[in-house]
Amino acid sequence: MDIYQEIELQNCPNCGGTGILEEENGYCWYVMCMDCGAQTAPCEYHGAKDRAEAARKVAHLWNIGKTIRPENGE
Repeated sequence: MDIYQEIELQNCPNCGGTGILEEENGYCWYVMCMDCGAQTAPCEYHGAKDRAEAARKVAHLWNIGKTIRPENGE
């Protein structure tokens, strides 16, 4: 199953916007809000075996409200 179809994301805990699961350069995942820019900390993985688990971890962080919010001037 495709990881993007497997993972369910709740709305942004900060603004209620849409969250998107992002993979960066084949080494880490994070979730980011399309509206306010809030995001989870990245979760690195090493190899295909750890890839899906890292995606699940960032989705869990997002869904429980553990995000980093960009502030003015950043």
